[in-house]
Amino acid sequence: MQALQPALPANAMRDVQWPRVTGRTYLLSIGKAATQMAAAVLDRLPEDANGLIVTRQGYVQPGFAPDTLQIIEASHPVPDSLGAEAAQSALQAADALGADDLLLVLMSGGASALLPAPADGISLAEKQAVTRALLRSGAPIGEMNKVRKHLSAIKGGRLAAKAWPAATHMIAISDIPGDDIAMIGSGPTVADSSTCADTLAIAAKYDIELPPTIKAHLLSGALETPKADDPKMQRATAELCARPADMCAAAVEAVRSMGYEPVMLGDALEGDALELGTDHAARSLAAKASGRRVALISGGEATVTLRNRNGRGGRCTAYLLACAWRWTGKRISADLPPTATA
Repeated sequence: MQALQPALPANAMRDVQWPRVTGRTYLLSIGKAATQMAAAVLDRLPEDANGLIVTRQGYVQPGFAPDTLQIIEASHPVPDSLGAEAAQSALQAADALGADDLLLVLMSGGASALLPAPADGISLAEKQAVTRALLRSGAPIGEMNKVRKHLSAIKGGRLAAKAWPAATHMIAISDIPGDDIAMIGSGPTVADSSTCADTLAIAAKYDIELPPTIKAHLLSGALETPKADDPKMQRATAELCARPADMCAAAVEAVRSMGYEPVMLGDALEGDALELGTDHAARSLAAKASGRRVALISGGEATVTLRNRNGRGGRCTAYLLACAWRWTGKRISADLPPTATA
């Protein structure tokens, strides 16, 4: 629990600031920690502020039900109609803001799936199909979010463009290896440096068959995202309030106080969950054999390539299963299907 303290919104957001405006403030909080993040700043918002919270089903902070904020629980990791309706509400609210107003966006893990807004000419069903294919492909989160941005009417800076001429400010808890703020929640208020060509290349790399309509829009450039020089991105700012490195550092101190030797493996690990689990288990066995009392600490986001369409679980389950196999001396057979990516 000590390792989680830096990322708990009540701690991470204690000193955060945002631009003060003479007009309205609209709060949009998205992600698995959306209600906790909103609760952390609620008493510092203007009295007339209102807004929308979108979180995963079952993730609402107990007892949190402010009159000024609508709460919607949507599906993750595959988006659903509730999330799509919430995204349309967010776009409409952003569009209604003026030059004296502020769109304050709070972002945490899971936001990409929770706020789906298919771009013009793309259906929700088509976007769901591409999302499922990406989840099964083993693509790292950075590549997944590049694709998501270009299929969306809200991601990749498009929400900030919709809110312009209002100011936008995003405060985010990083769940992305490397802490690229443009990738957190697929960066709805952050200019995007990736391109339609990148999206097509990622689909080809993982042998993902894009729906014909999506492919045509990508080839034509119709799905290009706002770039840093776009005039509508000049009032958009963003900051991180917590990073995986902060939690790893807290974990180091916690295990050291318990008498363990901390071994930091990195805070931005990526790769196959089975391979990472096998490697980490082997490291722990080697330390035990040498008589060292160690604690292995790492952060990042592993992936799983799905070969069994009925697989259950996710990357953490796969990682732990690989550890168990290695600890018990069993081999991981190439014929044994891994679990699905969460």
